[in-house]
Amino acid sequence: MKKTLIFLTWGILALFISACGNSSGDEPAEKDNNMEPIEAKLDVPEKIGKGEAVALSTKVTQGDENVDDADEVKYEIWKNGHKDESEMIEAEKKKDGVYTAEKSFDEDGIYTVQVHVTARDMHTMPKAEIAVGNAEAEAHGEEGGDDHHGHHESTVSIHLKKPDTIKAEEKAEWKVHVENEGEPLKGAELRLEIYKEGQEKHEWVDMKAGEPGEYGVTYAFPEKGSYNVQVHVTKGEEIHEHTMQTVEVQ
Repeated sequence: MKKTLIFLTWGILALFISACGNSSGDEPAEKDNNMEPIEAKLDVPEKIGKGEAVALSTKVTQGDENVDDADEVKYEIWKNGHKDESEMIEAEKKKDGVYTAEKSFDEDGIYTVQVHVTARDMHTMPKAEIAVGNAEAEAHGEEGGDDHHGHHESTVSIHLKKPDTIKAEEKAEWKVHVENEGEPLKGAELRLEIYKEGQEKHEWVDMKAGEPGEYGVTYAFPEKGSYNVQVHVTKGEEIHEHTMQTVEVQ
């Protein structure tokens, strides 16, 4: 009788441990496979006075969830026609997925504000324009070849799925999921720009399209070290986006 009770007790414990193990193992996998794109809603005024301080605000979400753990949120600001003189401002995290900064403009003109959001292995970069002083936002064109997108443009979300383990001289599969306006982006050209920090040589790797919005390639790093992997997404003249991650090669 005692032996029977002992066997039953151990059997129940084994089932309990197995159930707990399966439960804890499933949750991270579900989180890792969440391909729902992040969205960044950029909120800036359309027109302000010269010298007036303006609040820049961006709300970052993934589905119905506020994203409070973004890796990086920066505002890039430039006067139209002078993109090479752009200024970067680090955003301050507030709450409920909101990231803010403040900026004042000392000259009349049309300015572009682009927020760079990197979160959960994805990147999105919506833009908006601000008319300062006597400038009119409704009737203008960018000088110097910068693209004009209007006050709020559609966003492109890029999700780079890197291999779990990256070893030198071993081929591994890299995948990128791209969406535009919440829909898979088809017919785009994707390239990986791979390089070590401080090295002049950059290697370019073309990715091939698979399922709608999915692009992939197999690649082997030549040696151990820290590499920058930048994804370039282009489609015609309308879309040219990018995102970058740093990876450690064993």
